[in-house]
Amino acid sequence: MIITKVSEASTRPNPHGVESKTIYDHDHGQITHLTIQPGQGLKRHITPVDVAFYVVEGECEVEIGEEVERVGPNTLVESPAEVPHTLRNPGASTLRVLVMKLPRPTRKTVLM
Repeated sequence: MIITKVSEASTRPNPHGVESKTIYDHDHGQITHLTIQPGQGLKRHITPVDVAFYVVEGECEVEIGEEVERVGPNTLVESPAEVPHTLRNPGASTLRVLVMKLPRPTRKTVLM
């Protein structure tokens, strides 16, 4: 059994400037825990694989392609590969999101 505590995982630098901790990293998938403070967000980008965002805490505004939705805790949002996307924290409290990339990307994400 492998147990990973988010609180003990290492923070990784990223171009978005948010707290990012990879908590699962294998060929068949990657899961990253993001902590996004009020007013922060990800830069619009394209990933080479499908991505699923699971909101753990807080509310976020998710933009995938031309669609924009505001979602809260215990919500999963799917983003297909090669479609521009971003998410932002428009609220007043901390946003925590699990980002699942399936499968693990072999090419880099492209910032827009």
